[in-house]
Amino acid sequence: MLETLMALSMLTTLLVISLPLSDRILEKVEEEQFFKLFSSDILFMQKATTVSQTPYRLMIYPESNTYEIRKGGFGEVVIRRSYSKSIIIDTASFQFPFSFYPSGTPQSPGSFYVYTRNQGYKITFPFGKGRFYVTKIK
Repeated sequence: MLETLMALSMLTTLLVISLPLSDRILEKVEEEQFFKLFSSDILFMQKATTVSQTPYRLMIYPESNTYEIRKGGFGEVVIRRSYSKSIIIDTASFQFPFSFYPSGTPQSPGSFYVYTRNQGYKITFPFGKGRFYVTKIK
């Protein structure tokens, strides 16, 4: 009886310690996945615009935790992605829809912010040929 009680108390202790860790790990994985997919989607958008000479436009909908890329302005939806509710996007004064010129440069350079529970990021689309870069903020 005492051995069973000891085993149950050890199991309970392990569960109490591991559950908060798994939540943090899940949030970190969701954050990494968001940035990888977003980066890939922006690269696709830039390359597709350059190759086809047709504008692809990015729209972000923070209220529904989604973003989409459309071909030819407000035409066909090529990519629609949902992202975790633990990720908050503040578009601030960033102009949407965002697109690239056929040369690969951003039409409206600017920045917006992405917040997770533990970290903030500034996403910047610079003047010139770069896609974008991410800066950690406090």
